[in-house]
Amino acid sequence: MLSIQFLGAAQTVTGSCFLVQNGSQRVLVDCGLVQGRSELTARNRLPFEFDPSGLDAVILTHAHLDHTGLVPRLVAEGFRGRLLTTAITKELLPILWEDALRIQEPSLYTASDINYSIARSEGHRYGKIVQLTPSCRVRFSDAGHILGSAIIELWVKDRKIVFSGDLGQRGKPILRDPAIIQTSDVLILESTYGDRNHKALPDTINELGCVIRETQTGGGTVVMPVYAIGRSQDVLYVINRLTLTGVLNKPRVFLDSPMAIRAAEVYGRHIEAFDEEAANLIRKPPKNPHAPQVTFTETVAASRSIARVRRAIVLAGSGMCEGGRVQEHLARCLPDPACSVIVTGYQAEGTLGRKLVEGVPRVTIHGTVTEVRAKVHTINGLSAHADQGGLLEWVAAFDAPKPRIFLVHGEPEKMSLLANAFARRFGLKVEMPCWRETVVV
Repeated sequence: MLSIQFLGAAQTVTGSCFLVQNGSQRVLVDCGLVQGRSELTARNRLPFEFDPSGLDAVILTHAHLDHTGLVPRLVAEGFRGRLLTTAITKELLPILWEDALRIQEPSLYTASDINYSIARSEGHRYGKIVQLTPSCRVRFSDAGHILGSAIIELWVKDRKIVFSGDLGQRGKPILRDPAIIQTSDVLILESTYGDRNHKALPDTINELGCVIRETQTGGGTVVMPVYAIGRSQDVLYVINRLTLTGVLNKPRVFLDSPMAIRAAEVYGRHIEAFDEEAANLIRKPPKNPHAPQVTFTETVAASRSIARVRRAIVLAGSGMCEGGRVQEHLARCLPDPACSVIVTGYQAEGTLGRKLVEGVPRVTIHGTVTEVRAKVHTINGLSAHADQGGLLEWVAAFDAPKPRIFLVHGEPEKMSLLANAFARRFGLKVEMPCWRETVVV
């Protein structure tokens, strides 16, 4: 009997984890950290729903904590099977896990668990079919979400299951569009932005430029909470485009995240994975008299010195404002009406970032109540996730009959709106499994 158990990202956006079982064969797709509300994050310390030593393999879609953050804990508790991902994701995982270990209180795993996890991991290229067991094969295809992100095609005997992972949006800066998959029996589909469509990229870039320019004209600082892997590189790319067109003139930009700096080095080594426009821009950079002045701040002292710079653009982690250096910049800038906070990524329920997006008048940072007088802007057009239209178009490419679809990685009301859209367009009744639910496929 072939079954899937939904152990994470079931009617919530974080903690992706799916157990595929066929008789005694057990394969886990993703093993993510849960982020957001305290009642959800408590799941990170619950016993696993399975015996880690009994897993044949773990397959990882991409290097974000909500998809991979519990892997070292899995290893610490006895996992000794195969750990598979893309070659680029394998390079990014040490950066991700070492940073997580630094900020976890108390820690979920040790440095030796991380080292052992890296030693066990296999990095594979896109398009290659890998034999997992005599009856199970896997293939990675480009998901266009962050560098190295993958759609997972998993064949178990005569059945095929596709996991979208986090699916990128078409036309996104730097990365190629998500690969088209044409056949499957079952589809596990993310639904982060299943309730809406993003602004067109040119409109988004124009909006971002206007906010930055207005803030700088007023003498304020722009603070942008960014995910170290993916979003920070996208925003730097877009700021450079804004200087190429003269919208911004030699802005002072600070990438204030050691993790993002390390990730940028990986991006720099893999131009072959970029889309044609981004690759050409790097190989043959045009003359740019308005080019941004970008400073990478690795030390705490360098981070604190940013406070002396007016009209700065500060990109700092974490992306949901739950820790990291961005909190120091927010504590300084939120009370100042001349400053702006620009949110470009998804903010989970219960996070500081979500509170800012929802317009609360004050927040607590490091135990101190801080008034929110700065302008808070949400610009979703730079999202690394496909919107409702993108998800529908991607599924439209599947041959008839369409696969049986399970929506994951979304808030319930957004999943319901996406489910209604599938019903209207394709006449499909999609399913929205609950946490720990098992379905036979």
